[in-house]
Amino acid sequence: MLRSTADLLASFVAVLALAAASCRSGERAEPRPSSGGAVSRETRYSTGDPALDALQKEFLPTLEANRREFTGQTGLVRGFGAGAVYPQLWLRDSATMIPATRYHFPVEWLTSWLEEHLSHQRRDGQLWDWITAGEATPFQVDAPRASQVYRAGGLVLSADKNTTATDQEASAVESAAQVFAFTGDREWLRKRIVGRRLVDRLDAALEWVLRERLSGRGLVTGALTADWGDVSPVYRDQRVIYRDEQTPVVEGLYVSVMTFRAAEALGRLFEDLGEGERAGYWREKAVRLRASINQRLWQEGRGFYRFQVSLPGPKPPARVDDAAMFALGGNALAILYGVADPGQIARIVAAAEERQRRYGVSTIAGVLLPPFPTGFFKQSIQREEWTYQNGGQWDWWAGRFLLAEFRNGHAEAAHRQLLGIARRVAKSGGLHEWYTPSGEPRGSPHYVGSVGALSGALYQGLFGIDSRAEGLALTVRLGTVPGSVRVHEPALDRRVAYAWRYDPATRTGRLHVESNAPGTGTLRVRLPGGASPERALMDGLDVQVTVEAVGSDAYLALTTDWRAHDLEVRLRWDAVLAPVLSSPQGSNTSRRTARRPGRSPARASSARVVPDCGGKRTWSGSACMNHDRHRRSSLCRRPRRARPATAAG
Repeated sequence: MLRSTADLLASFVAVLALAAASCRSGERAEPRPSSGGAVSRETRYSTGDPALDALQKEFLPTLEANRREFTGQTGLVRGFGAGAVYPQLWLRDSATMIPATRYHFPVEWLTSWLEEHLSHQRRDGQLWDWITAGEATPFQVDAPRASQVYRAGGLVLSADKNTTATDQEASAVESAAQVFAFTGDREWLRKRIVGRRLVDRLDAALEWVLRERLSGRGLVTGALTADWGDVSPVYRDQRVIYRDEQTPVVEGLYVSVMTFRAAEALGRLFEDLGEGERAGYWREKAVRLRASINQRLWQEGRGFYRFQVSLPGPKPPARVDDAAMFALGGNALAILYGVADPGQIARIVAAAEERQRRYGVSTIAGVLLPPFPTGFFKQSIQREEWTYQNGGQWDWWAGRFLLAEFRNGHAEAAHRQLLGIARRVAKSGGLHEWYTPSGEPRGSPHYVGSVGALSGALYQGLFGIDSRAEGLALTVRLGTVPGSVRVHEPALDRRVAYAWRYDPATRTGRLHVESNAPGTGTLRVRLPGGASPERALMDGLDVQVTVEAVGSDAYLALTTDWRAHDLEVRLRWDAVLAPVLSSPQGSNTSRRTARRPGRSPARASSARVVPDCGGKRTWSGSACMNHDRHRRSSLCRRPRRARPATAAG
């Protein structure tokens, strides 16, 4: 639903007030602790769609309802349970919460739980699935092998591992990589965890996966489950979460992509520490994994990745054509983490929508289409079709699929699908673990994984905020839809705010943007299909811009500092450009640059959409002109902000 002019103006004014609120009287606003322990409640957005705007109201209350604090081997441990019925600190769930928790909680809520997990690393390098305070007995009903892993005086800690899954170690690496990306804290990577550097414990964990779970054909193995799931088809009782001699074993898409991502990330961590040998080792492992995934699992005839290939040993309980099943989780991560190339991405996106229509699922969130037939799994939780991991709707995975679409040139489809999810959540009354194909809520209420995934789809996807230790890049993907956003990251005390509105009558877009991020960065604005910039003005003066293409999307791009600025973009419709910008797979032309696979739009190379003006003259968007720094302005009317304090490194 589009807003009225009055509503749009009110929203635009509101974000200006938000931006100014943090810098009145020439002083930085201090974080405000809440009674629930959250440092900041500033993060918010507005799009004018009631259901989408209401979605954010679920985020912080769900996080606060699942906060966990206890004394562990490493000291005070702070983290989040996965949901109302999952009080433990789960590794893979916690990794997916960071896109939400980074906007509300200080850094210890993002790191202490991981340090505690690593402190209980086993001798062979593998990690537990979950840890918690207290005796193991209460958990053994659902986790029969849960056991005590630490005792000191009255302090008791318990843990267990769902050995059907092979994503725990990769999730630990992914968590550390996310935190380091926006803190830049090298000393944290070197921190001693029970006598061993944190980064070396990550190294040992991922080495265990390659040593114990890599097939002869270069793919990571796990139990036969529903894609990313942890329930095998073998038993009727809770033994289904453990891999044993009766368990069918497969080469898996999801676990292979997760390990690829972790190897790539670990290589970057070692590179940032100046340790070239280990960096090179992990980069090589990542290259080999990516090649194996594409060689063994890509299905050219179907246009998506096969989610598993059975290995010799115990057989599945029934023969099924699993190659025909579209698995959202593994395919989403293949796009998000750069395994798939642009052509593959476009086909996966199309396959996801086609399967949703074919099977009548209310949103894009169906995780396995079609599901395994009734009776394939013996355990009651997913014995039936369309239940739990066997064909249910999971926003935990849909959110990451949407983020992958936003980043890879399918913003219009992602935005439309996000609206569908928001309306289903509003209708069902909150964020649940999973939903039936028709949208009925099931499983744990207050499910934190959904908060993390949907926060990523919104703040990093739709609003395009890429905030890192070294600086900021913004990619405004709203297109013709008005919107505003403000985020606060307590770990950096960084704030970002912008408001966008587009007037179709004058073909003019206006953006106000402001942040206390240091230095300069790239600002991108998604162009409506078929449009190209006729003129761009920053603070009333002509500014040079370029146009970049990513998938089916085109962006106006420029470099700017992050003081308060007003950008005005006047567009024209080019009959030649229109087919290019509406092409499902995009196009590489001399007027734009396609993004390299695996790189975020914030790192895409740019190509000028300008004539050669010669000498020191540049194209302003409408004419050649002499170089002239545009006027700088700030809502605060104060000297340039001091660089925000960051962690060591």
